[in-house]
Amino acid sequence: MVSVPTLFEKKKDFNIFILFRVSRQRLSIASTSPTDIRLMWHPLSSQHSRGAVTRYRIEYSTLDQEDVVFSVEVRGNETQFTLRELQPNQTYRLRIAAGTGVGFGVPSEWAQHQTLAHYNHMIFAPTELKVRARVSTLNVTWYPSPNHTLVSGYKLSCREVEVDESANGERTTQTHTIRLRKKARYHLLTGLVPDRQYEVRVWAFNKQIDGAAAVWKGRTDKAHNRTLPLPLRPPPLPPSSIQAMANSSTSIWLRWEKPRFSNVRIINYTVRCSPAGTTNASLVSYHTSSVQEILLGALRPFTRYELAVQSNGVDVVGPFSGTVEESTLSDRPSTPPEELQLSALDSSSVLVSWRPPLEPNGIIISYRILYSGNLSEPEHLWKNFSQDGSITSVEVQGLSSGTRYFFKLGASTEVGPGPYSPIKDVHTPLQKYGMWHVELMCE
Repeated sequence: MVSVPTLFEKKKDFNIFILFRVSRQRLSIASTSPTDIRLMWHPLSSQHSRGAVTRYRIEYSTLDQEDVVFSVEVRGNETQFTLRELQPNQTYRLRIAAGTGVGFGVPSEWAQHQTLAHYNHMIFAPTELKVRARVSTLNVTWYPSPNHTLVSGYKLSCREVEVDESANGERTTQTHTIRLRKKARYHLLTGLVPDRQYEVRVWAFNKQIDGAAAVWKGRTDKAHNRTLPLPLRPPPLPPSSIQAMANSSTSIWLRWEKPRFSNVRIINYTVRCSPAGTTNASLVSYHTSSVQEILLGALRPFTRYELAVQSNGVDVVGPFSGTVEESTLSDRPSTPPEELQLSALDSSSVLVSWRPPLEPNGIIISYRILYSGNLSEPEHLWKNFSQDGSITSVEVQGLSSGTRYFFKLGASTEVGPGPYSPIKDVHTPLQKYGMWHVELMCE
């Protein structure tokens, strides 16, 4: 005889189905430091949750100790969480389960992620990344990276992320990257689409490397329905009389005047700065000033920049002004001449050739060649001579035969000399005597 399920049993079976469905999560995983792992996920749709999700449970373990599983629970309205005090350069397994008032469902598949190695030169991610979402703006704030002394500036990227549930994945749009000063702690992203999913990344950088990124994902607010459209507020006019003046090899003063006519109260100004003619968006930086001048720093020596200024009102921004151009002053070369080559021409002469420095920071006016047959000899005792900055090869004569010589080379601008190249050596061959000399010795 087949028993008919009672109403309670039907409800119990339905709850089991709920628990199975609410756990279909997709995890996004990133490391912000050698001891942290940041987890991000999208909220379940009402179709998949079959009830209100009240909490999430994150489980994790190291790959070499799978039987030791740690877990942490977060509230149901959270979409990201950072695991801290982990082991550097260690592979972890992670998964997440969603829970309703009935209990937790089946966890997601295990995902693996390796924490960052504990290198001294690594730049950690900015801390306390927070984003306040509005209808068409994201106000991004953060605190400096823990090893802030290694940082030259920050980069911020924003991209729209569309959830594609039919394909169980994401469709991403173009990423916009903004370069910011080292002292920057906030940035306002404007002109966004209401009720859209966005991903914001902030990371520090220096001349050598980019650091780890802090990541935020969330939605802009929905547009408010209004029966009567509000009158459009005209944007403020751009500033006038913009003047730029080089202050040093790495800074430029920029000054301007308020617009002559404006019916909008201007609260601050945005300055756009980029190397002249660049098409690389990551080289464009934006700076905010509440007064009518700004000292732009951390620029490249002997580089021409394009500068423009924008007026900002309350909830309204104006167009950028026309661009002005100014070059930073020259400086000493940052790098030595490249590709130093030595070739022995005969027993008493060597051809020295090279390429200009990669970062000359100005016009090279001269090269200085130093050489010696004794590597341990003090530098001031080495023989040296200079060549015009337009020359990239020279023949050194009057050397001794059968001798090992050591050479190094430096470049100079009008400001002063740069570093010397690494030392290279060359061996002059022994002098070859003619046949007449051999016959004379035989007699």
